[in-house]
Amino acid sequence: MKIQTDDLVLVVDDVEENRMLAKVFLHKLGWQVLEAASGQAALDVLKRVRPTHLLLDIKMPGFDGIAVARYVREFLGDQQMKIVGYTAHALKDEVERILNSGFDSVLIKPVTYSDLSEKFGPANVTVL
Repeated sequence: MKIQTDDLVLVVDDVEENRMLAKVFLHKLGWQVLEAASGQAALDVLKRVRPTHLLLDIKMPGFDGIAVARYVREFLGDQQMKIVGYTAHALKDEVERILNSGFDSVLIKPVTYSDLSEKFGPANVTVL
């Protein structure tokens, strides 16, 4: 059984510091955050939970961000999940290749609060 959770981002990066920084910024924007330290770990999470957004490191050992994005789009058939890639270096033609692999947008590391605010915006917070 898969659980769809609104306002949930899965942050996938093999570098713990990058995941922590993204998590802090996304929490400030009101998002709930799950973390995965590899592409394979991300797939394991996606078997149980369906976040509305993914923040994927492009270059990871093993199952990289491009493979995860393709899996989400092709095998899970999820065209609605917003997928944002981030990488330390990307030339213009590489960014185009990434976008053509199922990503909605690409950020260049190091990401800032402003970068994530622009791509994710504030979570849908209900005020009572």
